[in-house]
Amino acid sequence: MELIEIAQLVTGIATLVVASVLIWQMIIQKRTLDIAHNDADANMSLLAMESRSEQNRWFYNNVTEENLKNLKKNYEDLSEKEKLFIQTNFMNHTQVLATEWRLGRVDRNEGYYKNTFKRHMRLGDFQAARDYYLNFRQNRLQSTDKNPLVDPNFHKLGEKAYEEITGKKFEN
Repeated sequence: MELIEIAQLVTGIATLVVASVLIWQMIIQKRTLDIAHNDADANMSLLAMESRSEQNRWFYNNVTEENLKNLKKNYEDLSEKEKLFIQTNFMNHTQVLATEWRLGRVDRNEGYYKNTFKRHMRLGDFQAARDYYLNFRQNRLQSTDKNPLVDPNFHKLGEKAYEEITGKKFEN
């Protein structure tokens, strides 16, 4: 064997060794990223649940017996404070849910998001909460300032939830 052939053989072996090391490093990096992704998803889930629990505590601590009776009325029949109460509760829950959707939590499982919408629209079977959702939807549809952070498919889940609760269909 000549020197050039030996050099080519050594170069080829070195290339295979380097390629093998790089492949092994990529496998280790993939495992590390998978672990980090799972940790981030678990953390996001925990934060979402903490936020929802805090919002539920806020609702419980601030609602009165009179509010509970009044919230079964139409939204327009509420006092300004009660309207703000419904609006704040709805927006708090919707912001968390929209953020979860944007971040792809629970693989954007439609059932999870739709059921969460339903739970907040029911609010103890409060008509005012559903009326507020209708106002919110109408304002969103009429707005020329479309929010790029909120996927239209997310809003469609809210509409489906409303339709399932009320039995009324939207004419898109």
